[in-house]
Amino acid sequence: MPKARRRLAHSSERFEDMALPDESLRVLAEQGLERAFEIQSVILPDALAGRDVLARAETGSGKTLAFTLAMTARFRGRKVHRKRPLGVVLVPTRELAAQVVDTIHPFARAVGIKAQLVAGGMNIEKQADAVARGVEIVVATPGRLVDLVERGALQLDLVETTVIDEADHMADLGFLPVVRDILAAIPMGTQKMLFSATLDGQVEELVDAFLVDPVSHETTPVSAAVTTMDHHVLAIEPSAKREVTAYLGAREGRTLMFTRTQLGAERVAQELVEVGVPAAALHGSKQQGLRTNVLAGFREGAYPVLVATDVAARGLHIDDVTMVVHVDPSDDVKEYVHRSGRTARAGAVGSVVTLALPHQTSRTRRVLEQAAVEPRWAEEVASGEHPALAELGGRAPAGEPAEDPAQVKYKGAPRKLDIQRTRGADSRRAEERRANEERRASWEEPEAGDAGRGGARTGRGDGPRRGRAAGAAGAGRSRGAGRSGGAGKDGGAGKDSSAGRSGGRGRSAAPARAPRRRGGR
Repeated sequence: MPKARRRLAHSSERFEDMALPDESLRVLAEQGLERAFEIQSVILPDALAGRDVLARAETGSGKTLAFTLAMTARFRGRKVHRKRPLGVVLVPTRELAAQVVDTIHPFARAVGIKAQLVAGGMNIEKQADAVARGVEIVVATPGRLVDLVERGALQLDLVETTVIDEADHMADLGFLPVVRDILAAIPMGTQKMLFSATLDGQVEELVDAFLVDPVSHETTPVSAAVTTMDHHVLAIEPSAKREVTAYLGAREGRTLMFTRTQLGAERVAQELVEVGVPAAALHGSKQQGLRTNVLAGFREGAYPVLVATDVAARGLHIDDVTMVVHVDPSDDVKEYVHRSGRTARAGAVGSVVTLALPHQTSRTRRVLEQAAVEPRWAEEVASGEHPALAELGGRAPAGEPAEDPAQVKYKGAPRKLDIQRTRGADSRRAEERRANEERRASWEEPEAGDAGRGGARTGRGDGPRRGRAAGAAGAGRSRGAGRSGGAGKDGGAGKDSSAGRSGGRGRSAAPARAPRRRGGR
């Protein structure tokens, strides 16, 4: 890796003291932004000068605004060519692409240029037509950008600035070979800006191959991205997980909950709606229009709880998320950092709560130690009435079913969105889930003295019933995993493909015990 010149971070500057056009300054003033964040202060001078930039910054640090201001300022007043953009921003997921475009639009309009979203799960013909008419900036997922290039709808020979955002996440999703192909088609020596939480492995190879004498910037280390928040771990009993989740969802404020699987996200959202907490699910298998609609409603405050897989853990910025709940604990420190980073963004305050079942506590301790945080632990949480929940603002839900947010169309959703085809909360399925969880609880808590005989008796008498229940859970997981794979190269699923390794937990209840299979897994 070539030795990058490193510049030290300094105190934040006023935007009006930077070399930004008056139009951009007016938009910043309208948005109530006067001073640059640390990453913006150090990046903007080099980005405005056309230098290659290599940056490692904490989540929520404001890097999107940094490259937005630089690109719109550099392309101000430039002539646009059909099919030939001047700037390309590559991001790993559709949601992040939409968010970046929303950030760029007001600044682009102010300086008289256009930005276009190019992402999978949307109408490719409309995207091709928009690019063909001429846009200065294209914000794209790698797969869809390649699709347009192969169709002849987009050419990269006039690109002057390329931004690779969340490069480490692209590496996790296997997108970097496609990114390499895209960079190889862009003229060498043009400006490249790469942003990543880690700068090693494949990301380092990308830097070696395509960045020329980059200036390196690094703000607070990744482990410190979560130390400014309040961290809590609730060691809960399996039978209490649904109730504890509902109490946290019923608190005042906006809450983002994370589950390991797509099936788990849908199940938690439905269960919350059934007890009176408006909640909707977001994951890679949802049709893109429905995902856009769900995010639009959550952003405008139409409902208080969004339940998501890790598709929402990277890059997404939603204002005023005051609590993140790890309904299924994170498996590693990077996942914990990025999930938790959805709250306490840009200096705001927030709480992070992890719900740990008995078999998850040791792994949770290890992950939190690696994240360099010292959480407050609450042991033996057996109900929503535990004092620790009251301290977090938790309260009993209404108890009556709420309106299902997934069945409402919000401002910003696609015009032809057919929400009636979606399935909302289902009382019959809810009763089946409750009955299954009662069965699981009875299997896992044999009466005293029955450890030997009870196990054998259960094996004879309850075997078929257990097999059917576990089989149904397995079928649900299989469908979720199959759907998540459909995102392909467009980056829709994030890490939803982890559904296959969920170990049967799915939603937050005790793990379902599937019958042993012969011949290995």
